[in-house]
Amino acid sequence: MAVIQYRLDGRMLHGQVRHFASNLNIDYFVVVNEATANDDTQVMLLELAALNADVEVLSPEDAYDVLDSGELDDYRVMVVFKEIFDAEELVKLGYDQMDKVVISGMFQNKEGTKENCGPSLFVDEKDKAALKYLLDKNVVLTHQISPEYAEKLVKDLVKL
Repeated sequence: MAVIQYRLDGRMLHGQVRHFASNLNIDYFVVVNEATANDDTQVMLLELAALNADVEVLSPEDAYDVLDSGELDDYRVMVVFKEIFDAEELVKLGYDQMDKVVISGMFQNKEGTKENCGPSLFVDEKDKAALKYLLDKNVVLTHQISPEYAEKLVKDLVKL
């Protein structure tokens, strides 16, 4: 598989993610979030944001099929999750190739009830449960908002 990085950012594709992608020579994005995959306007905007890279926007189930099929083996792929639950669902479906997820943005909800655990890292109890599930499946979770920002282990930032 040619997945170079698994990344979580609620904004999906934007300047910081493109900066990482440029540094990693990414030429294909797989964005994983069912609601976004079913929103034609969001898909179009993500395709525009991908610039010169190809992009597919998929539900976790469809992402599992594509990532497991080998059809992307000739690409340098970045998988971008909109929410931690998308990564959790992919693992629950049986996907076992994800050894690390770099979290650059988990954001405050409208009610403002999430705990601030670092720059652009806000979590509630449901988020913590998903993080713990992934850690228990031996997925390393790090927090890094840009290439210049020091990468930190999520388990050192979030009280699980």
